[in-house]
Amino acid sequence: MTSKRVDNYLGKEGALSSGVEGFEFRHQQMDMAVAVEGAFDNAKHLIVEAGTGTGKSLAYLIPAILWAVENNKKVVISTYTKTLQHQILNHDIPFLRDKLGIAFRYALCMGNENYLSLRRLKRSAQAGLFTQSDEENQWEGIFNWAGETETGFRSDLPFEVLPQVWEEVGRQKDLCLGKNCETHSSCFYFKARKKWFGAHLLIVNHHLFFANVANAGAVLPAFDAVVFDEAQNLEEAATQFLGLEISNSSLIYFLDRLHNPRTRRGLLTRIDHDSVPHLRKLVMAARQAADVFFNQLLEEYGTNDRVLRFYKPPVLDNGLYVPLEALREALKSLEGGLHSEEDRVDASSAAERCFEFNNALSAILNQHMRGYVYWLEITPRKRFHRVVLRGVPIHVAEELHAQVFEKIDRIVMTSATLTTSKGFGFIKERIGYQPDEELSLDAPFNYPSQAMLYVPADLPEPGDEAGIYVEGISNRCRELVEASGGKTFILFTSYALLNQVYEKLDGLRFPLIRQGEMPTVQMIKKFKEKPSVIFGTNSFWQGVDIPGDALQSVIITKLPFDVPKEPLTEARIEELRRQHIDPFRHYQIPRAIIQLKQGFGRLIRKKTDTGVVSILDSRISRRGYGKQFIASLPPCPVVTDLEAVRNFFALNMSGQHGNEQ
Repeated sequence: MTSKRVDNYLGKEGALSSGVEGFEFRHQQMDMAVAVEGAFDNAKHLIVEAGTGTGKSLAYLIPAILWAVENNKKVVISTYTKTLQHQILNHDIPFLRDKLGIAFRYALCMGNENYLSLRRLKRSAQAGLFTQSDEENQWEGIFNWAGETETGFRSDLPFEVLPQVWEEVGRQKDLCLGKNCETHSSCFYFKARKKWFGAHLLIVNHHLFFANVANAGAVLPAFDAVVFDEAQNLEEAATQFLGLEISNSSLIYFLDRLHNPRTRRGLLTRIDHDSVPHLRKLVMAARQAADVFFNQLLEEYGTNDRVLRFYKPPVLDNGLYVPLEALREALKSLEGGLHSEEDRVDASSAAERCFEFNNALSAILNQHMRGYVYWLEITPRKRFHRVVLRGVPIHVAEELHAQVFEKIDRIVMTSATLTTSKGFGFIKERIGYQPDEELSLDAPFNYPSQAMLYVPADLPEPGDEAGIYVEGISNRCRELVEASGGKTFILFTSYALLNQVYEKLDGLRFPLIRQGEMPTVQMIKKFKEKPSVIFGTNSFWQGVDIPGDALQSVIITKLPFDVPKEPLTEARIEELRRQHIDPFRHYQIPRAIIQLKQGFGRLIRKKTDTGVVSILDSRISRRGYGKQFIASLPPCPVVTDLEAVRNFFALNMSGQHGNEQ
């Protein structure tokens, strides 16, 4: 079969192009849809870079729906950001259900911890778990909401729920009673799962996809094809998922939920059994051992905010192993003597957690896992120092190849940013993907007339004296914000620089919105209301979509190189050196190019958008590699003079006001 089916919808005479007002035929979208259709029909692996504005989600959703419905198959659509997931669920799928004239079924698949547990909610009412009034109020809010919600999704709550409240009422896989639960027939999670099994499209995020891989396919229904959108984040998502972690806060929190002597709450206050007093003593012993162990880390490595890599196993006395093992054994024997299945499940789950803590801690301290990098993070908080030990795989290509690419016949990788130096070599090598077909599509925008790139060569470099550098960057940001009349994103690679520039720009005549002071959704809402300036880090470089007049200037303060001393980056660099590969050329530059392309992509989102991207890192002008960065961006005039930027804004703003009248 050729492209006849997608042509019926996306072709020049197709149902959408000719029958939907405002929908325009885009040959890039059509080319992508044909390629995706071919991959599904012929069981192929495809990689597609589709520039911003291609309409790539429709270009894979339409062939996915047609193929799944015709063949009664399931297709997984996996995204990295919630923003894209929301767009697919709330905009693209309703649009296609309305316009395609095809009855297809879809389901949003969330990790089980995202669902309210009706049994645990009911039980928490009897236990009187919460002492703080804000916790009590939230619990009441959840109780009332439980009677109205159809999904039971944590994200559908009308307020931001406190983690400690959700911990008591959210679903937890190892505490589930399954069919023996009195609320099984009304359970949000099982009702959702029923929908998953009947759906043609399963909408997931990369994290849940890898949870399914790690659990040998037990999380999601069996599926026949997968589309990874935002595929440039696949390596990071897999790395995070395969990692190990143990922290003082998670361990103490776990022990508190067993028995908290201060509040007299926890599992061991609810259960009536002869061994409970002994178990409480074991919890106290584990808590004391945890205090000693983590204090030992702080004494050894200091209390400052820091990240410290362990190049070899640290010489530390693991005093936690024995008390946690004793607690695990006592919980297992308690489980055997309990009559209530609820209590048995709680005891069994707690015993399993002791085992997991001990496993992770031993693996990190003894550096058991080959090909992993290990480190310590210390973060001072108001009441205590958060201490985290981590271990993650240095590369995941072999694992991904064996667990994902070899096992699934039909795979589409896509994003607006997958190529570096006009090719897919970098991403293919990083994730171990060997596609049958490759396709690179330009954005359907007229960048030469819609956009301008400003690269001043007169600013201090990031390596220069901190005070001079921050002053130089801040002053230029101020001039650019004035030139654009607000309507600006300033993108940073670190919170430290973000805060320094924010302080310097305080007093500008536009509202300044700093990341971390409110949820992203609220930041964007506020930004759209009147000309403003957003100060953002990582999450604002990608996934944020503000078409139209509200955003006209994107300022990139620094080329987005990974910090070379960050443990994972450092270990990846060492690994490449061992293979006699130049890590700067083959890893650091391509990674930074992909991130820079993401940042640039925030600006022009539709054919009527105009604006300027400013890169205030003068290394782009002074270093040989700067040309690679500029060559990877969409073609538009490149200027070094601020006056040219002012003229561009003056010209385009007067044009806009003319259009409005």
